[in-house]
Amino acid sequence: MKKSGKPAFKVSFLCERENEKFPWASRFSPVAERVLIEEGCPGNVNVVLCSDETVRTMNRDYRKLDKVTDVLSFEWHEDYLLGEIYIARDQVKRQAPVYGNSFYAELKRVIVHGILHLSGYDHIKPADRIVMRRREREVLGLDLYGSEKDDD
Repeated sequence: MKKSGKPAFKVSFLCERENEKFPWASRFSPVAERVLIEEGCPGNVNVVLCSDETVRTMNRDYRKLDKVTDVLSFEWHEDYLLGEIYIARDQVKRQAPVYGNSFYAELKRVIVHGILHLSGYDHIKPADRIVMRRREREVLGLDLYGSEKDDD
């Protein structure tokens, strides 16, 4: 931390569309910074709000899954950049009601999810999924999946 109380790193909230502003960035920034500090991964992160098509293309090209997903995280672990998180705006809007969320709450959830991936969490194995989901619930102060539902 810098002496001013501000972290020595930055979480940047960007949009794929040039003249668009990331919604609620000032509210999401402290949450993202806190998680990075708590996880011992203070580093610059770019969070990019994208179209479904952009995220689908990235998912296809990098994960060999030709479908849209809500969030993709890419670790850089460079001196200047810990990683980047890409969020499919319309996918997040569509799935928000599935989890009983507003668009704001679901966007916050996927940001935290992406930050946890950059911090080393994963959810491919069931045991890892339980750990990651538990940490998401701790950060968000919610039980978005239902305490019994730790599957994807």
